Amino acid sequence: MAKAYGPQGWWPVHCECECCIAPAGRIETDGYHAGQFDFPRTRAGRWEICCGAVLTQNTAWTNVRKALASLRQTRLTMPEPIAVAPRETLGEAIRPAGYFNQKARYLQSLAEWFILNDRTLARAKYSRPVLDAVRPELLKVRGVGRETADSILLYAYALPTFVIDAYTRRVFSPLGVLDDTWSYEQVRALFESVLAQGSARATVEQWQESHALIVEHARLTLLRKPAAE
Repeated sequence: MAKAYGPQGWWPVHCECECCIAPAGRIETDGYHAGQFDFPRTRAGRWEICCGAVLTQNTAWTNVRKALASLRQTRLTMPEPIAVAPRETLGEAIRPAGYFNQKARYLQSLAEWFILNDRTLARAKYSRPVLDAVRPELLKVRGVGRETADSILLYAYALPTFVIDAYTRRVFSPLGVLDDTWSYEQVRALFESVLAQGSARATVEQWQESHALIVEHARLTLLRKPAAE
């Protein structure tokens, strides 16, 4: 997949895109940062990833980008104003992402978690003990399931957890790698055991890139409409 599609540069961080320089020197304007694993670099960037992980539930990323742009226009880009914003105002801002009333509640709950935990987690990159301690607590936050939690922990905080989504199952189940009856945690354990690298940092970077490549492969092969005869 890496040879076929190249580095993916996940998770896109729009608020830091002015610092995101492509290998050829071209400034990226959409927040992707192929080949660079030190993103996000700021608190705002970490929060943007958290927002995106919630907003992308049951919708396409193109809709998430519209919702994030709307949040920027309404100056609701940080957890503090989101936590106290009128629910109707927040919901209207994220309407493009769908389920906007529900996701507004989720974002406000996540904002409270973020305010309490971000500073500590930002200093804990690559730590498995920290991951094991914080993941169960994050899963208690309203609207945060396993996939959302792992996306936040892997991409916003560089903690060693692999993200399992529907694409993972759709790509690997037909190959006999997975059994359809396996739980999320069983599939996650399999991928983590196979894709573990020598160092904690290398492992996290490999897991970020591998998950992104699986999604790209699924997008190009499973979602593409067959050519008309």
